[in-house]
Amino acid sequence: MNVNLNNNLVLARGMGFFAAIGRGWKLSKLSFRVVKADPEILVYVLLMGTMSLATLSAMNAPFFLEMDWAVIMTTDSITNEEVVGGLTNAGMAWYFSFYMLLSIIVVFWNSAIVANSHMRLSGGDPTFVYGVKKAFSKIHLIMIWGMISGTVGLVLKLIRNTNAREVKNPGLQILFMILTWMFEVAWWIMTFFMIPLMVIEGRSIRDSMREGKDMMMKTFGTNIASGLGIEFIGFCFIVLSVLIGVVIGMGLGVLPGIVVGVLGVALTLMWVTAANTVSISALYIFAKTGEMPQIYKENGVNSFQFNV
Repeated sequence: MNVNLNNNLVLARGMGFFAAIGRGWKLSKLSFRVVKADPEILVYVLLMGTMSLATLSAMNAPFFLEMDWAVIMTTDSITNEEVVGGLTNAGMAWYFSFYMLLSIIVVFWNSAIVANSHMRLSGGDPTFVYGVKKAFSKIHLIMIWGMISGTVGLVLKLIRNTNAREVKNPGLQILFMILTWMFEVAWWIMTFFMIPLMVIEGRSIRDSMREGKDMMMKTFGTNIASGLGIEFIGFCFIVLSVLIGVVIGMGLGVLPGIVVGVLGVALTLMWVTAANTVSISALYIFAKTGEMPQIYKENGVNSFQFNV
């Protein structure tokens, strides 16, 4: 009898998982419907991606080209070849400055997406200029928050890299991994609603973080994580794009396969980025009013409690 009970429990959990994925798929379609109604959102994502790639290229160019002012060269003891042994003070300043710029770019265009999607979900009809203008009106907050989030991201990156290279004790390495993961989850909870609170309400950084944390914990708790089915669906489409690219490459040649695969992955990433940001706007409205936007309610999505 206990065996049957355990089997039924496992089956129920499995069905709950697929039900959550199904709701995530419905959520992604509804979010994409908002993107379809406002195609300028995809333009925002395209501009964000283009500017981010340009910033990344400029950030890494001195190190890739091994410029004297940016890197410290040493001789490898095994191959006797010159290799990059570290960064100069100027190189570190260069990397940090462009990392901050990259973070500000991402926050700015996400703010434009949130502004446009919030107006659409509230019954308005936004234009391309509206989102950009709304983001520029809060540029001081966007720059400050971009530098804060960028600094936190850079510190976490350094901790992970240092932990992977230099910690010799496996137990201590696992402990650092767990502590880093716990901090990342806490940071995600505290900052989930930062952009809507800053851009839509004009709240300060401190007030946005404080209220955002309360909104997240009070309204959704830990169950919100299972509502992120958009990423899962996006991952499936990325895999599908790669497979299609491989098949085309085998039949028509490597170059057409690469073009199709890269294009498919790029379009999927654009869709996932836009749909995710739109869903944050919907979550924000639900947290503030207790009701989902009308377009979501009409399709049976009345809550974001995706229990698995």
